[in-house]
Amino acid sequence: MSAVTYRPATLDDAALASDVMTRAYPSLPQDPVLTRYRWERVRSGYESARFLADRGGEPIAFLGWIHGPWAKLPERHCEVEVWLDQSQHEQELVTEMWSWIGDRAMAEEPGLLLAYCGEDEPVMLDSLAALGYKREGAEKVWELDLKTHGARLRAEVTGTRAQAEAAGIRLTTLADWDAEDKVKGLYELDSITRQDIPSTMPILTESLEDFERRMRGPDRRPDRTWIALDNDRAVAMSYLRFPPVRGLVWTGYTASHPEYRGRGFARAVKLQSLSQAVDLGVPIVGTDNDATNAAMLHINEELGYVRRPGFVEHHKRVTSRGA
Repeated sequence: MSAVTYRPATLDDAALASDVMTRAYPSLPQDPVLTRYRWERVRSGYESARFLADRGGEPIAFLGWIHGPWAKLPERHCEVEVWLDQSQHEQELVTEMWSWIGDRAMAEEPGLLLAYCGEDEPVMLDSLAALGYKREGAEKVWELDLKTHGARLRAEVTGTRAQAEAAGIRLTTLADWDAEDKVKGLYELDSITRQDIPSTMPILTESLEDFERRMRGPDRRPDRTWIALDNDRAVAMSYLRFPPVRGLVWTGYTASHPEYRGRGFARAVKLQSLSQAVDLGVPIVGTDNDATNAAMLHINEELGYVRRPGFVEHHKRVTSRGA
């Protein structure tokens, strides 16, 4: 069998990489437009590298590493990734690829390598374990069948909107929110609530500029971003991400300000978003949550989401001289 060769991936390789990643995990297709958009707009202060692996002249894998500014990361963690075409899942090759990208990341002098793989990818799991990676967490993934639950969800929207209005809360979209500094208001809500997401690693607050770029992504629209407003203060938000070419419609983020939690506002805006998806003819919506995020897991179960295979988080502590 021919040897595997590696080369840096350029922006012009984004569509090819998205095809390779889709073959690596077909149940969650990767969008070529979004892939390029993300490559072009890496967060401020972040460093990254991307590679394609070929065998016999054919691309079979995408590999990469990325990390935030070391000054803000006490453990200097660097995320590494391997997306190998499922037809190529041989134990020796998978182990070689995780080792290869780990070696590339070591040039950044991290203190910890972080890797994810699907809980339904046994070869990936075995290879990471063989290389000394330890399981540290899990990300649960859910799907909601809107053909089955759509009518019920739409019926619930009226009641939750009335309850919110009775509490003095207005539900609207970002497009219809007429505040002059609405982007900054949404940014403040986003920044505050993300610090409460359960995580094994620090969650860095992104800059307003990065947030604005993310909001303008090709999978996001202001008329599909729902907000709960107390006067002109954003207190809850939820939006779906609509891939422009292929992939699952996905819950981008749902959150409620700490001062307003326990009053059903996060559920209310999420219902608005899901009802809108029903009207648009979306058949299935996906979402993910940390396995310890009890509040969102409870909301998902109530709304009718069902579990599908999630992702396992792995850590490997390293030094500048290796593992």
